[in-house]
Amino acid sequence: MNSANLPAESLAARAARNFFTHSGHVPLVLLILEALLARPGYFSRADPYLLLAAGILQAYLMEWLAVRGQSRPFLSNLAGPLLYSLVEVGLEGVGFFQQWHHQAYWAFALGFALLQSAQAKRPKVIGSLVLAENVLRSAIPLVMYALFEARIKNTGLSLDVFFADRAHDFLAVVLLLLGMLLGFADINLRRSLATVRSLTARLRQYSEWSLGRGILDRAIVDEGTLSLQRVARAVLFMDIRGFTSWSEQQSPEAVVSMLNGYYRAAEDALGEIQPIKLKHTADEVMAVFAYVAEAVKAGSRMLAATRPLLAESNLLAGAGVHCGQVVEGVLGSEGAKAYDFIGDTVNTAQRLCDAAAPGELLVSMDACTSAGLAPAQQRDVVAKGKREPLRAAVLT
Repeated sequence: MNSANLPAESLAARAARNFFTHSGHVPLVLLILEALLARPGYFSRADPYLLLAAGILQAYLMEWLAVRGQSRPFLSNLAGPLLYSLVEVGLEGVGFFQQWHHQAYWAFALGFALLQSAQAKRPKVIGSLVLAENVLRSAIPLVMYALFEARIKNTGLSLDVFFADRAHDFLAVVLLLLGMLLGFADINLRRSLATVRSLTARLRQYSEWSLGRGILDRAIVDEGTLSLQRVARAVLFMDIRGFTSWSEQQSPEAVVSMLNGYYRAAEDALGEIQPIKLKHTADEVMAVFAYVAEAVKAGSRMLAATRPLLAESNLLAGAGVHCGQVVEGVLGSEGAKAYDFIGDTVNTAQRLCDAAAPGELLVSMDACTSAGLAPAQQRDVVAKGKREPLRAAVLT
């Protein structure tokens, strides 16, 4: 989903989730290992805080790149150990790399970097790669435990010696099996999330068709947006002259094809002008704007944009614009509701549209005043339901 989608999750929230589900795993286990091996006063030194900072920095970097659509899983997975190593080498010298658990940090980072990069490049085998990533993750405590035991017993690191203990066999099998089970769960979760995202995108599209993008975006943030309220709006109507007679001689498919082209041309003509709501009813296009100048500009553009298409069928459109108070919001029964605009302003705009000659845009004098227009050509319009003629400017 693009701009103005669901409220965006903050970068801090994304980074926190990344830290606890990925980037913080090795640093946190390393911190525990070093704390147990170190003499008293470990937490008064820089080491534990450098480990935490490395994990947090990596989490922020990964999410910062993801938000911008520039994910670099290989490089960003190495950001944590790189920061930690650079600072620690400056404090301890090159002897830093002779310690097994520091080497293990880099080994796990490279493993995750390779697996996550492959997931991005080989979507057909992503299930196997996700499974492998979770097995690798489950190996973190096993490897660190082996390193911890070798240190406290002051023995060399040997797989034969480590697995000579049946308890270690049990620990290894259980942890790796747990990693596989978590991998299968992760695969199913990703599939479910993909389904939910696809469904959400479709539902959003359907909602935009009904409400309009602007109204939907505001309603997601504030449900009160949908409540009925009285506001000032500029209303534009445009419809096709002679459409009923023309459609009687056409097949339903031909009528639908022409209307779709007509709607598309009208909508494309809006360009940067964003209506509050755009509504299609048969050959009629209704657009509601916050500002009168936008409505007048949109009306002129829409007439010009639809003229070539309609000319192919010997048709033309006319349009009308009026401004004033309306009641807008969701109205209807419990079983059927719609976001609509009600009031004399809407009726008057429609009457002006009905009175417009082919190719004409009639703009009420109230709308001209609000938009700062001083049209040269004006005429009185006798509108159905109005006691007095309406004075309107004639724009072509």
